[in-house]
Amino acid sequence: MLATIRSPQFHRNRGLTGRTKTIPLAFPWSFTAVVVMGVSLDLRVIDHERIVVRGLEVVNAAIRQRNLDLLRTYLADLPIEVNQEAVDYRVARLAKLREFAAPAIIIENEERLLRFANGEAYRPSEFASASFDDLRHLLGTWCWVAHSYSLDKAWQQLHWFLEPGHGPKDHPLFPLRPMRGDPGQTIFDKALLGMSSYPIDDLGSPVIRTLGSIEDDCFGYNPPEVVKVIHDALECVTLNSWTGHIPFRSELYRQDNPAIDDEEIASRVENDLSFAREAFPILRAAYRTAAEKGYGVSCEYSL
Repeated sequence: MLATIRSPQFHRNRGLTGRTKTIPLAFPWSFTAVVVMGVSLDLRVIDHERIVVRGLEVVNAAIRQRNLDLLRTYLADLPIEVNQEAVDYRVARLAKLREFAAPAIIIENEERLLRFANGEAYRPSEFASASFDDLRHLLGTWCWVAHSYSLDKAWQQLHWFLEPGHGPKDHPLFPLRPMRGDPGQTIFDKALLGMSSYPIDDLGSPVIRTLGSIEDDCFGYNPPEVVKVIHDALECVTLNSWTGHIPFRSELYRQDNPAIDDEEIASRVENDLSFAREAFPILRAAYRTAAEKGYGVSCEYSL
């Protein structure tokens, strides 16, 4: 199965727009769709009180007092959350890698990921001799396996069907979305891009550490009060209404490539809609979980 890969969202800063190629699809959904070349999105729910508020206070105290043990002790007392489904997946994957005699470096990496999934990496003995940078990274990514929700590369189609729009003349399918910090952001812009940057410590490092790309516009954060508003908005979304956007999406395809026929356009739009519908429950689940727990949400893009 093949897909045309195009880069829409980050073209203003990295000049990627217009780069296209055809590659085999390897995504969880078994249909062809226009997706973003190399750009995936993960949402991570963040224990705002423990990480952003108290965690930042402890980090800054450790900086001022030059005492790493303050942070080490704080981490040792943090609760460890585990997603059993993720653990089972890692166990099964590791068994397969061993069965097929995968290279040692691959097996070692999988063992490392399993320790993060089952919580072993968060035992005090695991970071007893860790550096300050490593301790801060551990705090900023705490229990990331259990807290992550992957939209993979479906975020662009999802964003469009949540808020249909007309992109620039050379790429009409890809509206320019207001980025993090822009007062023109809509509630769904915030849901998928974040409304603010990560809070920083006294050394200028973010207390939340992205697991995606570290470029400044590849991550954003929604604190609990914004999460609640996003959650309420997502709960009001009706997927059946998205079929009403099909004519507009079809017209954008015609503008984008006048050479393709109506049958091909219909197929592409159907696939885009399927992509968005598959991804929406993941988006909603992330914000529902965060809202129920009083957590924030980190939006993390990987190039």
